[in-house]
Amino acid sequence: MEYHRISFIHNDTEYSFTKAINENLTGYALVSACRAEVVIYMKEHDLKGRYILTGMAKIS
Repeated sequence: MEYHRISFIHNDTEYSFTKAINENLTGYALVSACRAEVVIYMKEHDLKGRYILTGMAKIS
């Protein structure tokens, strides 16, 4: 597992969190995993509506 910082914007507010993601994921699979984590984060924090994924970076 590798840790990634995931950032997104929802209703003009930027959110950012760190999540462990499988290190074997690349390309579209990695983006899909990050988007799934954003949806989970939004549900946990009662954020409804659309979001824009603004960044994801592996943390060393």
